Amino acid sequence: MEHALQFGEMSRIPDIRKLVDMQEVIYDSEWLCSAKDCKLYYMYRELAKTASDLKLMQAARLRYDITIIPPAKLGKEFVKTKGHYHPKATGAEVSYPELYQVLEGKATYLLQKADKEKLLDVLVIEAKKGDIVLIPPDYGHISINASQKILKMANWVSTEFSSLYEPIRRFKGGAYYLLEAGFVKNSNYSETPKIRRLSPTNPSKLGLSKGENIYELVKELEKLRFLKKPQEFKALFAELIQP
Repeated sequence: MEHALQFGEMSRIPDIRKLVDMQEVIYDSEWLCSAKDCKLYYMYRELAKTASDLKLMQAARLRYDITIIPPAKLGKEFVKTKGHYHPKATGAEVSYPELYQVLEGKATYLLQKADKEKLLDVLVIEAKKGDIVLIPPDYGHISINASQKILKMANWVSTEFSSLYEPIRRFKGGAYYLLEAGFVKNSNYSETPKIRRLSPTNPSKLGLSKGENIYELVKELEKLRFLKKPQEFKALFAELIQP
């Protein structure tokens, strides 16, 4: 089975994101015209090490995923995920958040918040192995591998929604593209705030220990309540996006 991932007792075949799936959000249109389709990254969804762990996750309506992004260049741009937003949480005025952890390599996370057509905030968080990054409600996000090594990252997310790709696709990508020379603005947005750089999320703010593998939360899923009921954690989210 090509690219199968063995995870505990489970073997999972990935959903594969190819270049053809990404063409609407790539910076280097000239390169894209002659580029051949290829596999860019691999998404292993709803992973569990045991059948009992999977039952716990499903009962809690939470999902643990792993994404693997090999190093690559999309012309002038570093390889990245397609980027998406989340819909509003059930009974809330804010969207579902997401929790990431870098398992191998280094990640650059681009986060952006918008009000209809206008961008309000753009954040960049650089994370290394063991770091966790919380994507707060109402922020779209793109994961970038700007290194020469494989990026492997995990995430916890609610199963009660599907990701929204259209808001980023409509503008041909995120607020900025990451090239070798650094970030460049996406001119398809009428106004683009300056990038605010933040450190990875302090694990203690989420009741976690530094270096703790977030998969182990399968035994304490109540700690992930903020992924399902973000309206109850407004103060926490506000604190996490402060400089």
